[in-house]
Amino acid sequence: MELKIIDRLLVQLMGHLKEGANLDLFEEVNSEEYIQNSEVEFNENAEPPKIIFEEIIIKAPSELQLSPLAQYFLAPFILIESNGMLDIPIRTNFIYNKVVNEIAVHFNKVSKVTDDNQVTLSMQDVRGSSKTYFLDLYNSNSLNAIVTDLYRKSSSGWGGIFPIKEYKVNLRGVKKLVDHDILTLWSFFKETSVLGTGHFVLMPSEWDFDESFKDRIAVRAFAGVCNSMTITVNTESNTILSILLD
Repeated sequence: MELKIIDRLLVQLMGHLKEGANLDLFEEVNSEEYIQNSEVEFNENAEPPKIIFEEIIIKAPSELQLSPLAQYFLAPFILIESNGMLDIPIRTNFIYNKVVNEIAVHFNKVSKVTDDNQVTLSMQDVRGSSKTYFLDLYNSNSLNAIVTDLYRKSSSGWGGIFPIKEYKVNLRGVKKLVDHDILTLWSFFKETSVLGTGHFVLMPSEWDFDESFKDRIAVRAFAGVCNSMTITVNTESNTILSILLD
């Protein structure tokens, strides 16, 4: 009888410890893990790749709509830096049509770049009407919650020289959230980036490097679909520069 009581107490105690345990959220990555000594071979006789540029004319939509995917890709150009170019690799006709109809339609300049067998759609210069509509959604708090969490009006955090560190995120310490169109977003990111490079990179605006990271909507959503998460931190300003997902 006494042994059973003790066993019961031990089980309860372990349960309380587990519930109250504060898992280490970040584990610093040793920079040496990323250093690989490899020889690069150059074939002087190899022909240079044939790159073909084609301008694509896309009419402005008669009725403006901004899908969560369009909101995600437009946000950095509208809230952070208007100059720049968006390149999306195309691997299937489905992705091509999705990019053209949901994303490229909001840009003034669109090009199709073919490098051997790789096709990329390049976009720049957001249409004025799309920018106005986006800002209306932004100011009325009507954007997708993941987009709102990731981006705010600010400048890029990559300017200048500063010390950085990388940390792996313990996903067990993040409460997963499969919501806010994350499955649709992640499916697209996997098809266009993860399958090609092995990862996808987020660049949040002005995120502090602290325990509040685990409570962010974007982190909770992506933690529910990705296999691993690694962050790059500006140790001078203690801000998160990028989030690597795979």
